[in-house]
Amino acid sequence: MVVCGLLCTVLLFSSCSRHSSEQFYFGSYSEAEQLYNKGQYAKAIEKYQNYVDDNPEGNLAVISNYYIAKSHAALGHADQAKEIYQKIIKEHPDLVWANFAETQLKELENKQS
Repeated sequence: MVVCGLLCTVLLFSSCSRHSSEQFYFGSYSEAEQLYNKGQYAKAIEKYQNYVDDNPEGNLAVISNYYIAKSHAALGHADQAKEIYQKIIKEHPDLVWANFAETQLKELENKQS
């Protein structure tokens, strides 16, 4: 009986994990995340930008812009990254992403000095 219960629990969790990636698919944002995680920053920028263009007020737009900036920084485009970080800080000062952008901006400035 215990083994049966344990087996059912394992099957339930494995079933949930298989469907969770399908359930939380956000189109070009999800594709951008995968590309960013693979280090394919130029392609990630394109997909994040597609998301922002299609959803400028979407919940993930600020996050997309943050990762566009991080991708630019990873590609050595410090000026473009700084511009985006500054825009996030200015337009969304109350969001945690502004704090993250400030940290990244300081790191970029330290690297350049």
